[in-house]
Amino acid sequence: MVIGQKIKQAAIMRITGAARQHLESLLFSRYPEKEWGTFILFGTHQTPDGMAITVVDILEPRGEDLDSTTSIVRFTEPYSLRAALEKERCGLCVGVIHSHPQNFGVRPSPLDDDMDGYYMDYFPAFGNEKAYFSLIFAKDSDGQLYFSGRGWNDGMEYQVTEMVTVSDKEIRHDMATCRGAATQHRDEYRDRFQEIYGAEAATRLRHARIAIVGTSGTGSPAAHVLARAGVNNFVLIDPQQLAKSNLERLHGSYDAHFAKGEAEAPLKVAVLKDLIKAINPKANVTCIAGNILQPLARDQVVGVDLIICGTDTNHSRTAISELAYRYLVPAIDVGVVFESTNGSVTGEIGRLTFYSPGRPCAHCLGLVDPWRATVELMSNEEKDRRRREAKEADLRGGNVGAYWKDVPEIPTVGHFTSMAGALVASYAIGWLTGKFAPPHRYFEFNILAPGFDYVGFNAPSRSQCYCETMIGHADQGAHASVISAPSQWPKATLL
Repeated sequence: MVIGQKIKQAAIMRITGAARQHLESLLFSRYPEKEWGTFILFGTHQTPDGMAITVVDILEPRGEDLDSTTSIVRFTEPYSLRAALEKERCGLCVGVIHSHPQNFGVRPSPLDDDMDGYYMDYFPAFGNEKAYFSLIFAKDSDGQLYFSGRGWNDGMEYQVTEMVTVSDKEIRHDMATCRGAATQHRDEYRDRFQEIYGAEAATRLRHARIAIVGTSGTGSPAAHVLARAGVNNFVLIDPQQLAKSNLERLHGSYDAHFAKGEAEAPLKVAVLKDLIKAINPKANVTCIAGNILQPLARDQVVGVDLIICGTDTNHSRTAISELAYRYLVPAIDVGVVFESTNGSVTGEIGRLTFYSPGRPCAHCLGLVDPWRATVELMSNEEKDRRRREAKEADLRGGNVGAYWKDVPEIPTVGHFTSMAGALVASYAIGWLTGKFAPPHRYFEFNILAPGFDYVGFNAPSRSQCYCETMIGHADQGAHASVISAPSQWPKATLL
């Protein structure tokens, strides 16, 4: 196969912070003069515009797997076969990552071309997965890492354009073949932010990409805060049209949106896009009228750095926690609830949950009500049928709950959802810049209680839960997916 003769699509490499640290310590173990390398296992997700590859494991060389007598990387056949058999066993893809000596650059050499030409045919013969990727890492004299990468899948060639590293402390976005720090621009509107957090943090925010799932009470103030903080890239996902009841809590909505009657009101994502563009006309905003479970939304989300979920639905919560472990796309889920007694409000309760690879999913944390999730995915016809069956069961003295249980709507109001949305935006800024972190990975608070009734903890995952065993498996872990979009939903559309 001829290398470099096809039109290339872009690819993103996603990796956990722990895996990257391990990888760097391995690749640079003979630095600065000598190279070293390893095979990796990875998952993939193909989008209309490119591919995301997600590192699952590092198949570290052992014994005589690499020829240590030469300064370059030379893989032995037993090592290649071991990687190929592991690929076949686990149903993932195999790639190569190796280092180049300091100051030698990361452009593939003729020897690299020969190696990739061999492996792009060798590994696809084992198992069903055809993708093969090859990356080169190097460091300059200041210790700054830079890299390049390319890959092949089913006749298409890819160029790795960026690497997203996810840890509990930061979400790092590195561009391929980038040497030194990213260019820093002064923006007088954000001087205060740079004064407190520094120019690098401001640059990270400017290049960050955030998906907001649910663009009403909590999602819209989060977007509002992030746009003013300097975030330039947004993906907005919501299927609903603006309603007059949304005026009380959706930032950017006005009575003028209903000048032609409620039937002519815009989609919520369009309203929020207008708000973001009014703050920053140069912002890149992608709008999807649809649900996070639908393929169009997932195609866009696998390329972002962070998801904010403001829907408070059980299926969305399940979906984003699965995206966090299978696709290495971290997420923050925010929800609010109100409590009252004898006509007085006794509780305004907020809850934040941080999902990332290796951390417990929504099911591990007990945050998914199976019946609520089932009802959310039902068609109206199914709901009506179950209600009829419940009435029939009641008449014959049967178990009504086996057929139907009402799911009360959770009411919200704008003054508290705005506060919760701004709070989640603040923690998103801390995570994206690496400047600060939440006190716990899960916490609740009640602003009407003494001491805010704060409760927080860092829970472990359940043993052998998919969030432990499917980290980075991407599409190759589809058989373990716990939720999917029902067929009766309207097709998602890209505005």
